[in-house]
Amino acid sequence: MNRIKFKLTSKGLIALVVLSALLVGAIFVNVALKNKEKQNALNEESRGEEQVLEASGDGDKAVSARVYEDYFTGFRNERSELRAKEIEYLRLIINDSGTDAETLQNAQVRLIELVENMEREFSIESMIRSKGFLDAAVTFRNDAVSVVINGDSLTNEEVARILDIVRTETGAPASRIRISLSGTV
Repeated sequence: MNRIKFKLTSKGLIALVVLSALLVGAIFVNVALKNKEKQNALNEESRGEEQVLEASGDGDKAVSARVYEDYFTGFRNERSELRAKEIEYLRLIINDSGTDAETLQNAQVRLIELVENMEREFSIESMIRSKGFLDAAVTFRNDAVSVVINGDSLTNEEVARILDIVRTETGAPASRIRISLSGTV
């Protein structure tokens, strides 16, 4: 059986990284659009249910919580799928005997960074939930950290608690941390 060999140069690796970044951007836009579509469909389907909830004093909060939960579930699923593909590509590069030393080292470093980021994202999301927030989604991009919080508003104290968690776990300066609300995604 003939094995196809390919040699990934530094230009090829750069192209792969750019392609991965574009894929991440496309997935993020796709998730945001799906979230809007789900929210519109949910609002139309649950008009009667909203009236019952309003009469019971819960108002839109129950409906909104369900929409936000769908956003966070969808986001995590998309993130996991993307990571699995990126890990697969990196392993192909690492396991290819024709890969030059520089490309091999870059792929190994990227794989380690990816795993470390996954661990930090999980840890930060868990810590934020433990501080009383409903949910959070964390991503790392270009030495910046994005945090999306499930909620309609944040007090200065809540923002400070989130910043403290992220800074402690990552060492990133506050200027490189972006905190937003799921209602404003």
